[in-house]
Formats: sequence, C-alpha cells, structure tokens
Amino acid sequence: MIEVMISMVIVSLILLISTNILESSISSRNQTLNVLDDVKEFNLISNTLRRDFRQAMNVPMRDTFGLPVNATFYSAEQSNRVTLTTKVNHSNTMTSNLRRIEYLLQDGALVRRQYYAVNPYMSQESFESKLFEDVDDLSFGFSDGSKWYSQWPNDEVTSRTMPQLIQVKLVIDNHKIEWLIAPRIKHEYQF
Repeated sequence: MIEVMISMVIVSLILLISTNILESSISSRNQTLNVLDDVKEFNLISNTLRRDFRQAMNVPMRDTFGLPVNATFYSAEQSNRVTLTTKVNHSNTMTSNLRRIEYLLQDGALVRRQYYAVNPYMSQESFESKLFEDVDDLSFGFSDGSKWYSQWPNDEVTSRTMPQLIQVKLVIDNHKIEWLIAPRIKHEYQF
C-alpha cells in the first residue's frame, strides 16, 4: 500500500512538473508569435515607406485650384508632413500609375494619405492608412548631397530636384526609429 502511495506521489510530481514545462513552452511560443507579428507589421510599413520614396517621380505639383506649386517634392520648415508624387501599381489600366502621397502626423498616428490623382481637384479625394499609433514625434530631413535641411525645396534649384537622401525619424514610446532613404531620381525637372 505504501509503495502505491509513493508511486502516486512520484507520478503526481512528474505530472505537475510536466504541466509547468508545457505551460511555460506555450507561453513562450505565444510571446514569440506576438513579437513576430509586430516585426512583420513593422517590415511591411518600412517597405511601403521605402517604396514610396524610392519610386518618387520628379514631376511638378499643382494645388487644388490647378495652379503650379513651385516644387516636385514638398515639406515645409520643421513640418511633420511630406508630400510627393510616386508610382503606385494598381489594377486599373485606364488611369495613370502616378499618385500624390502624403506622410503626416495626425492625432498621434503616422498616416499615409494616398490621393486618387497626381494633382487632386479636391483634398477629400484620398484614402488614409494609419501606419503607426501612439507616435510622439515625426520629423523629416532632406539632403542635397552636401548639406541637410529641415524643409524641401530650399531654393529655385531644389524646387526642380528631389532630395538625394530623405531621413524619416519617429519616436514611439521613447523608442527612436529612423529610416534613411535614397530616391532613385537624379535628374532635374525643367519647368
């Protein structure tokens, strides 16, 4: 009888230890899957951001009244917004692949706004995607190859060119995220 009780205690201890190990393994697996989902989402957002800037087109912009804007790429001094024209792949072959894109900080979120046209007639003709939530700060930097600026364009020459490097800085929960992107367009647009 004592042997049976001892064996039951041993089996119970083995079962308890096995259950704890299994629970720990399942918890670790779930944490790993959550981190992997976050990394996958971050990579998707990073790819979208890099693609938009790398496929930026050096074409002049117009405002909603159809008047020329003296820029092919625009971000105001110390602004948390940048506007550009980029090539977007879509299934509708009847319309242009060029679209106006804006990246901006709106209500604590990094937002990508895509217009349905290169030079939209109405500012509401767009759709938005929230890329990151709880963004504390967003800033842009632009290099002409020799100097960094907090706005683009800076003068008549830069109003016809794209920056050679674009720096995007995000601060989320005191974590800094930074991208340095080189657009592929090197030529100067002639107005």
